[in-house]
Amino acid sequence: MQHHVINPPIQIRKRPNESDSITKHIKKKRPTDRNIPPKIEAYVPESKLYTELCEFEKNLDVSIMRKRLDIQEALGKPTKVRRTLRIFVSNTAADQTSQIDEPNSFDLNNENAPSWTLKVEGRLLDPLIPTKKAQPIQKFTSFFKSILVELDRDPEMFPEGNITEWHKQASSTDSDGIELKRKGDVAVNARIILVPDFNPNKYKVSGGLSNLIALKLATKPHVITEVWNYVKQNKLQDEQDKRLIKCNDKLSLLFGGLSQIHFSQLPDLISQHLSRPDPIVLNYTIRVDKQFNQSTKAYDMDVELDSVVRQKMMNIVASSQTQKDIMGLDDKIVQCVQSINNSKIKRDFLTQFSRDPIEFINKWITSQARDLEVILGETKVNLEDVRQTDFYKQPWVKEAVFHYLTSKTQQRMQELLATQRH
Repeated sequence: MQHHVINPPIQIRKRPNESDSITKHIKKKRPTDRNIPPKIEAYVPESKLYTELCEFEKNLDVSIMRKRLDIQEALGKPTKVRRTLRIFVSNTAADQTSQIDEPNSFDLNNENAPSWTLKVEGRLLDPLIPTKKAQPIQKFTSFFKSILVELDRDPEMFPEGNITEWHKQASSTDSDGIELKRKGDVAVNARIILVPDFNPNKYKVSGGLSNLIALKLATKPHVITEVWNYVKQNKLQDEQDKRLIKCNDKLSLLFGGLSQIHFSQLPDLISQHLSRPDPIVLNYTIRVDKQFNQSTKAYDMDVELDSVVRQKMMNIVASSQTQKDIMGLDDKIVQCVQSINNSKIKRDFLTQFSRDPIEFINKWITSQARDLEVILGETKVNLEDVRQTDFYKQPWVKEAVFHYLTSKTQQRMQELLATQRH
């Protein structure tokens, strides 16, 4: 029977990476790295100003955070500025028979054939209060989803069609107006259809619901809010369950004869009374008897714009450059404070050394030896004590030597027996 000596497995402990330990140290000490040791005030009285500045910075950070939260809350509420968009319709005529000397030169295939250009333009009127002139300026086409022009012409003579459409695209650039150029030498009646682009979307309220809440054009949340206000003013809520609405004659007529509805049904029931807003329709006669002709009327349209204050608030919330600058300055402060702390440690070291060099060196060597043991983690014996002869005169040394020699002798005998058996 063979006996095999099984040596205990060797445990290899990986020494932590120096960069990892430094990173953990920085993360752990980051909040307190900016604090100057209190004893420095005895050497540098001006350091008290730094402490006062830190307190001031804390109060300033609290104020900034509170203001930022207020701004974010304000952004959640729609802030619109009402303005008036004035729309102008005009046309120009070129190469007409009345404008040239050769009466027989009319030819639709000729580059110089008679033509006209229809223009639909618009601009925002200046606000009544001069101090609000700084409001953002939006261009004409930004207020419309689509623009359609219908011409009253004989389709057989003009095969290119009498309907022209323009639709807003996500990548399109806004402009102050649109132009439509066609060939022709006779007056044409045009019908211009403008479909407004509301942001957020607005809906046309049916006649019955409009009489109830006094709204003709509004967003869906606004309509629901007004209906709910009507319910509360007329005390139509159920006493036991406030989510139930008892319909009076007007509500019952609007909601298909229902005598009672749940609040969650309200959005769907209201949607039946909302429709797309009516487009703006302008009638205009394109005249070719003169080079420039403009409509005697202009159309004013109420529009809503985001206020300048809202734009500034959005820029403040979205801006990250200021925070980066603050973080950079904080890093510099940490470096300066760390340098001050290092200088204080050096000063304390040299001060203690100057008072009693021998005792200080002995204590320092002992401290370094203990730190080295902690780092290596290989022994619990003080390395500095091992260097002293008194360490080996202790009572437990003889017994330790005996056990050590015995273990070595047994290990050697087992090795010899294993060799003979093989």
